[in-house]
Amino acid sequence: MMTRDKIQTILKKSVSFSEGDQTEAMLYGGKSYLTGFANNHIHRNVGENNYNLSLRVAFGKKIGSASVNDFSDEAIKNTVKRAVEIAKLQEENPSFVSFAKPEEAPEKDFFVEKTAEVTPDMRAEYVKKILDKSKEKGLNANGTFVIDLMQIGVLNSLGISRFCSLTVASLKSVILGDTSSGYSIETSTNVDDISVNSVIEESIGIAEMGKNPIAVEPGKYEVILSPYAFAEFISSLSYLALNARAVEEGTSFLAGNFGKKILGDNITIYDDGLSPETIPMPFDFEGVSKKKVVFFENGVAKDVVYDTLTAYKNGKESTGHSLPQPSSFSPYPMNIIMKGGDLSKDEIISHVEHGLYVHRFWYTNPMDPRRAVITGMTRDGLFLVENGKITKPVKNMRFTESIITALNNCIELSKEKRVMYDSSSITVPYVRIKDFTFTSITEF
Repeated sequence: MMTRDKIQTILKKSVSFSEGDQTEAMLYGGKSYLTGFANNHIHRNVGENNYNLSLRVAFGKKIGSASVNDFSDEAIKNTVKRAVEIAKLQEENPSFVSFAKPEEAPEKDFFVEKTAEVTPDMRAEYVKKILDKSKEKGLNANGTFVIDLMQIGVLNSLGISRFCSLTVASLKSVILGDTSSGYSIETSTNVDDISVNSVIEESIGIAEMGKNPIAVEPGKYEVILSPYAFAEFISSLSYLALNARAVEEGTSFLAGNFGKKILGDNITIYDDGLSPETIPMPFDFEGVSKKKVVFFENGVAKDVVYDTLTAYKNGKESTGHSLPQPSSFSPYPMNIIMKGGDLSKDEIISHVEHGLYVHRFWYTNPMDPRRAVITGMTRDGLFLVENGKITKPVKNMRFTESIITALNNCIELSKEKRVMYDSSSITVPYVRIKDFTFTSITEF
């Protein structure tokens, strides 16, 4: 990996080569190692070392951007020149005021040496345990074990200078049977937090329980959504509603509803980039410190996230939620957490007389952004719940539901929570929701 000094040198050179009124340089990357397995065999063991330098140059309200992964002086100068030329050809952005300005902020690092020290042999040992158990059960194991060692540095001509390194370990198991599948994933900055036995137990257990599913009629059901399934809901909520861009465009149901109670009493959702419950990150891709942002508190709409551009446009301060710029998706919440309840998963299941347990959703897409209506499919485990017990596997179904309605119909939340991570992290509990709408069934 690069040293901090080398990253800082590259960033300083980049800014010094620019003739712009303002210049921003952001370097992001690191090493990524992956052990992949399929059909009960390890078939990939790869590593990558890759960094990218992104530059933004502003002349007044005109902004140009360019990027490069060659850090020689000549390559950087050419990239700066390209950004300058692009900026001069751009139309003015009336909302642009400034890149991020410096602030007092303690340095924080989330690099865990134990994670960085994981070798290919160690990854193979984890995976072998999954493969052995899968073969023993007559099933088919697929998945990945990924170790990411990441660094980010941001520097601009206004005085911003930030650096952070972090590690992420993620073990995923997808188990396939003749008529069923199971899924489990664990992710943490510390590899010691990952339990291969828990991953085996969950993914293989779901696959075995799911054999020979029955069909049930579509309609409204009481459901228990696992954190995997519920995280899909919250991910959709992130880009549909929880950011200043969606509020500006009028596509967020939060527009005009701040300060109003619009969700259930038990719904508290926030973003906290420094929480140990997430995969933390101390600042965003503009170098602004991440602030805790409460979206809903006991059902009351509170706030959304901002980057520098949307903050200036709305007379606010950036909350530290910029994506790498330019981006049509920025700002974006990267560390969402939902407050849990007091019950265990098993206690919640025991309270359901007739309903469905949903292990996972996929192909989730918005249908009506303003009402936060989304649709998607179940996968990797759907089960009938009768008299407080999971009784039978069920064939996959399509759901169509409003996130607003679902979060108003949320009856119970578990004390157990899981972190889901894919560039951003979402930490959520198991939830019990009444009158959840399934619209069609499948043949599998």
